[in-house]
Amino acid sequence: MKNRFIFGMVMFLICTGVLFLTFYVSVSVYDVFILILMIVAAHEMSEALSYKYAKPGFIMQVVTILVSYAVFKTVNIFSQSKYDVYGLHGVAAYFITLMLMVLIIFVVNMTSPKKTAENVISSIFCLIYPVAIMFFFLAINYLPGSQHGIAFDDWIYDSYSAEGFAPNYRVIAIMMVFICAPACDIAAFAVGSKFKGPKFAPMISPKKTVSGSIGGMLGGAIGAAIVFGLSFTGVGGLTGLHENVWVSLTLYLSLGLVIGVATEIGDLMASYIKRHCEIKDYGTLIPGHGGIMDRIDGTMISAVATYIYMAILVYVSM
Repeated sequence: MKNRFIFGMVMFLICTGVLFLTFYVSVSVYDVFILILMIVAAHEMSEALSYKYAKPGFIMQVVTILVSYAVFKTVNIFSQSKYDVYGLHGVAAYFITLMLMVLIIFVVNMTSPKKTAENVISSIFCLIYPVAIMFFFLAINYLPGSQHGIAFDDWIYDSYSAEGFAPNYRVIAIMMVFICAPACDIAAFAVGSKFKGPKFAPMISPKKTVSGSIGGMLGGAIGAAIVFGLSFTGVGGLTGLHENVWVSLTLYLSLGLVIGVATEIGDLMASYIKRHCEIKDYGTLIPGHGGIMDRIDGTMISAVATYIYMAILVYVSM
């Protein structure tokens, strides 16, 4: 328990430092951080699958991650316009590149006398989970928003917005993911330990309870309320999500609930794979916590949900 607390604080400080540098120095700091997480997560998933199947090719996964990101970044730089305000061209380019790399990996494995069909299947699985899903950590960093901190009452000038100014979707999305998802995990554990009750998914994760799941959703909403409160300070460039404070609060809380549900779904998905592979943790990189995948399993699904939620808001506001 002592190690869990110590390394939990270390992770908190690292994430806080990365976000500070991202909001006030350069978006590239965040990108590099996420790329490192993607590579480590891919390695952990490769090791996990190797307990049941032929081991995926890790080097090709690293190449795929870096090449796909390079294409995404390049397209994003050259396609910013009123027709692509939330980077859909870059997102499309990323997944097209990812599919091309999947075909290359398929052919390389198929023509190698040392590889089997299991190598192909496990390699492709790793590129879908966690690599393709973790991409949305990167995608939210390219939503409309300022590159540096601004005050709550000084929204971003946006010539593509119907009102001429728009919320800082980028910073809001990142803060919501990195505050609400951990809040969901903490609340789920606290409420589940206190009230216990019926099991939620005993075949997948015997320790999860219905009360814990409800607590997790409430935790997501509490995290959203915290971010909403911080938006009045302008820290990191946070703004409201609407000019009307009550509408803004409603949007924040609804996203918090969405993140709460997504986080729990992600946690169950990761638990299902661990149970199938007959392992307790994905790794030992973080004492008391397991591996990187054990810490971000729910958070990466919340990033997908947050990107979709924000993309819808951007579309409606245009």
